[in-house]
Amino acid sequence: MQNLEVSAMLSVLDFDLAGRAVPIAEPETFRLGMPHMCTSGVRRSWLLKEACHRHWLSIAAQVGRRPSEFRDISGARIFASVVACILDGDAARFREDDMCQLFMVEVPSAQTGWRSQFVLTSGTKTLGVEILTSYARRNGPSNSELGAPELFERFRDERDHAAARRAGLIRRIGRHDRELAVRDEAPPHITFEINEDAHLNGVGLVYFAHIHDMIERAERNAVPEYVGTYPMRNRRAHFYGNLDVGDRLEITARARARSLSPNPSVVVHSHARRASDGQVIACAESIYAR
Repeated sequence: MQNLEVSAMLSVLDFDLAGRAVPIAEPETFRLGMPHMCTSGVRRSWLLKEACHRHWLSIAAQVGRRPSEFRDISGARIFASVVACILDGDAARFREDDMCQLFMVEVPSAQTGWRSQFVLTSGTKTLGVEILTSYARRNGPSNSELGAPELFERFRDERDHAAARRAGLIRRIGRHDRELAVRDEAPPHITFEINEDAHLNGVGLVYFAHIHDMIERAERNAVPEYVGTYPMRNRRAHFYGNLDVGDRLEITARARARSLSPNPSVVVHSHARRASDGQVIACAESIYAR
């Protein structure tokens, strides 16, 4: 995550349907309470959901369509599907009743490879989020049948643009992690059955933030002596597919020392497979440190 001066941050974007993003004068403000919190600080999945919602609305502003109106050349509905997210910062520093502001510091666009960046701040406390999306369409009734659509020009990213370099790097790292996961035959540490009400979003797909939560639980299950002791400082997660109701997500996690005393840190690598066919659905790298 790049170092960012709060004074230079862009505001969260509002939008109309005329195809232009309209800056709001002030960032969005939250008083942290039960919907935002868990026992270890601000809930990361809440922040991911808030950031991704604004990511989608910003894209809608630029292309002049509501998210529900996104279509490919054939007329099929397409989705701005999350292919990667990065969390940077210590969620445990945030407390109930903290007054926080959520800033969008980079707007998703064709020039950035549809990558956005947000920062949640409260005084000196910060928690950053990056969201990277790609477009997908259904090629059948199953969530395992998502594919790449033929896009109108307004949806095509400019991967050769200088501003898209970071998005390209994140995509390459994700492909590398997936290749390693495909070759890993270790048994899963924990399994989750996909439930319609708990895990699906409004278009019937398993929401990426729920997969992120499952990975976090798998890390705690696999290495509780580290995950329960050290704050999580950074997590990079990549998403490659989806699941149907009743399918199971099998997650394997393993840890290694990243640094030793006096500033110990541990990195945990995880990957998640769809039990029905063994396909890798997600990978993550998390850093826990004192």
